Amino acid sequence: MSNTQPASAEISRVGKFGLIGILNTLIDFAGYNVLSSVVGLSLVQSNVISTSVAMIFSFAANKKVVFKKNQGSLGKQAALFFVITAFGLYVIQTGTIKILTDVWLTPVALGLAAAHAMHITGHDQFLAKNGAKAIATVLSLSWNYLMYKKVVFS
Repeated sequence: MSNTQPASAEISRVGKFGLIGILNTLIDFAGYNVLSSVVGLSLVQSNVISTSVAMIFSFAANKKVVFKKNQGSLGKQAALFFVITAFGLYVIQTGTIKILTDVWLTPVALGLAAAHAMHITGHDQFLAKNGAKAIATVLSLSWNYLMYKKVVFS
């Protein structure tokens, strides 16, 4: 029997990873807004709590649903997960945004040109900022998926 899984199993796993990511983002934004607007915490306090809760959810869901890893040291998996996720968020994502908005402007300029060709105008700053964030998110999610699969839950 081969160690490789059929492509359909990998596609299914990637789909589950995407769904967990969507749920994780909803938990983060909902918590952030409830804590800041309803509970009255500061934005920084709200963000620290909401991202922490979302990251814990993400760890548990990825462990049980996406990678189905029930063996191994929970502490080691959690530590690796949080370090890898932090690297993806704070180094890859932030670095990519910095590069695409301050250094290598061509990808964002091409995106703006495409938006203008579709008669989407008047929102260039919003589109540039979020276009860079979208590209950065794809890169950090790719990093997370590969590292969770190969390192955290291997």
